[in-house]
Amino acid sequence: MENKNLSFLSSQFIFGLMIIGVGLVFMLDNLQVIDAGTVLYFWPALLIVFGISKVAQSSNRSGQIFGWIFVAVGALMMLDRMDVIDFRIWDWWPVVLIVIGINFLRGSRSRTQLKAETSPYQTASPAGDDGNAYIRNTALMSGVKRIITSKEFRGGELSALMGGCEIDLRDAEMKGNQALIDVNIIMGGLELRVPVGWNVVVETTPIMGGVEDRTYPSKDGTGKRLVLTGTIIMGGIEVKN
Repeated sequence: MENKNLSFLSSQFIFGLMIIGVGLVFMLDNLQVIDAGTVLYFWPALLIVFGISKVAQSSNRSGQIFGWIFVAVGALMMLDRMDVIDFRIWDWWPVVLIVIGINFLRGSRSRTQLKAETSPYQTASPAGDDGNAYIRNTALMSGVKRIITSKEFRGGELSALMGGCEIDLRDAEMKGNQALIDVNIIMGGLELRVPVGWNVVVETTPIMGGVEDRTYPSKDGTGKRLVLTGTIIMGGIEVKN
């Protein structure tokens, strides 16, 4: 019951409250009630609040890590403004590259574990496989376009760095009830077409990016499940039929 009562406290709701709060500060400043410069000097506190809400609402580990990054950056900036430490965020920009690299390693490790386990996300290709059951493609400042017609589709790994991937799965049939596609997109995009009735489960972590799901899932919720994992940085994914 408590979860239902607090379900409206999403990160989007918190972000909306932040915008309203900033607007009120400027309004009161215009009315000469307060000094907006003094109040907004401690604006990094908003990062902490947003990060905590992100951690509380995220159902996957990657989303929680993303929230804790906001909390850490906000806390360090607040300590700098309170003259406790000397912190300049632009000195730490290489951390972004480190986080991206760790995410690629995490995805590789997860796939290795999945190969060794009996699960719906089988990645091994048995003898006689058509070669399209598990797709691996990388678009590096280029484009990749594929039509998959495999009758034993298991998932795949897709990466795009300043490029794009177009994958058509409408004529494919999934082996088992679930398949996983791990995506890593940096300043790129992915257009994914799936059969009508497949249920798309989005478990990606977008950073200045997003996922648009325009599919028609099964009405009774018993259709095949296509799980999308990975990280999207300054890019996007569009899933449609």
